[in-house]
Formats: sequence, C-alpha cells, structure tokens
Amino acid sequence: MRLSVLEAGDPAGEPVVLLHGFPELSHSWRHQLPALAEAGYHAVAPDLRGYGASDRPTAVEAYAAKALVGDVAGLIRALGHESAHVVGHDWGGSLAWGLAGNAPGAVRSLAILNAPQGPVSARLRREDAGQRAKSWYMLLFQFPGVAEAWLSDDDFANLRGFVFDTAPPAAFPPEERQVYVDALRRDGALTAALNWYRANMPPSSWLRDPPDPPEITVPTLIIWGEGDAYMGTELLERTAATVTGPLRVERLPGVSHWVQQEVPDRVNELLLGFLAERRGA
Repeated sequence: MRLSVLEAGDPAGEPVVLLHGFPELSHSWRHQLPALAEAGYHAVAPDLRGYGASDRPTAVEAYAAKALVGDVAGLIRALGHESAHVVGHDWGGSLAWGLAGNAPGAVRSLAILNAPQGPVSARLRREDAGQRAKSWYMLLFQFPGVAEAWLSDDDFANLRGFVFDTAPPAAFPPEERQVYVDALRRDGALTAALNWYRANMPPSSWLRDPPDPPEITVPTLIIWGEGDAYMGTELLERTAATVTGPLRVERLPGVSHWVQQEVPDRVNELLLGFLAERRGA
C-alpha cells in the first residue's frame, strides 16, 4: 500500500503522525504541520487508504480496520521508526485508538480529536437513542450508489451541508471546501471513503454486541469539541474510561466536530504542550 504524505520539519526530529477522518485529507492538518515543525518535530500527515493520492483498492473488505491500522504501523516503520506520537481525528482517531490498544509499543503518545473507540461507539449506538439518531448517516452510507448519489448530486450539495455547514464559516472557507470536494471527484474516491463504513459498520453489526474496547495504557490527550453534531459527549466519557495510562481531557464548549480546523491555535497549544511533556520518552 502506497500512501501519499505531507511532511514538515526535520526528519531527525521525533515523529508525529497525523491521521485525518471522513471525508478529508492530509490537508486537514495544514494548521498543525508547520507548528509541529517549528517545535522541532517531524510531522507527517498521510492521505489515508482510498483518499487523495494514496492507493485506492476497489474491494470493500480492503478497508477493514485491521488493514487500515496496519497502514499506520507500516507508515511508522517506513519513516525509519519503531514508534511515533500519533494524532487522530474522526476515523483517523479510530485508527489511532486501534493502534494504541493493540500495539502500544508503536505509540509513544496518543492525541485524539473528536473520535471514540470503535467498540464504545458501537455499544452506545445500540443503547442510546440520542446517539443512534446522530449516527443516521452510517446506515445511509451502506447503500452502494445511493449514498454516492446523495452526497455528490448538485455539486456535492448534501456533502457540503453534512460536513462544512456544521462548523462556522471560517473553519471551511470556499477555497478549502473546494480542496476536499475536488479530491472526492477523483475516480472511485467517494466510494473508497464510504467503504470505510461498509467494511466496518455493516447493518448486521447494529444487531450484535460489540467486543470490549482494548485498554489504552499509553499517555493520552483527548481534545473534544462539545458542539459536535454527530458525536455526543457520552462517547467522550465512555471512551476516556478505557484509558488506564496517563490521561488529559480538554473539552471545548461550542466547538464543532472539525476541531483542528475550527480552532487551530487552541489545538496547537494543547497538542504542543502535551507533546513537550512526552518529549524523549
């Protein structure tokens, strides 16, 4: 699997790998990459499997969580390291949780932005009507062709409303919106992004108990925008309870799901402070 990456900073610096979510790109970390580089880190943000200029398999099963987490581990090794500081948002956060839970030796520290542990999210969707309602799109995304048409019709009008309009206008100015929409126009790109949901959240999964989430032992920072239109704070609280290692939680009232793009200066401040405490560990 070949991943296209954005890099900033001295390759000899401590590695920080930043993982984007749906329906984004490495570009989502445009505010964090230079700040990390200036602080002396080697910051690397990939276009994850199926996105941007990275490889885009066609089979749904190619987007199963085990393969996606394996891409992150492989990227760290390709950078010449056995471990890295890992930062993840949305789906990227799910991969970061998965790597830290199953291969903690590969994670020097973990920073999560508005992303629950997968099993925590699955259980809450079963138990809580409010979170089930917030997660309506996950079922829509299971319908091949239908979901693609709904998101892309009328110049991606529904995607623009579903994603960009849930944050203040300054978070996604017109030129930034166009970067993401243009990337999804590439052949097979929108289907690849939806295959993350189809491979890992099929309708049948809503009918069975999920596995217990792995225990997280690595030092962890959770940054959570409490104005998230799709993820309630119960997800934050239940996910935080899975962390048995050092944990810091920063709740940002009124901030949307797209936290690192809406309040980049605050995110950079929190992230750099957290990493400074872990430096050299």
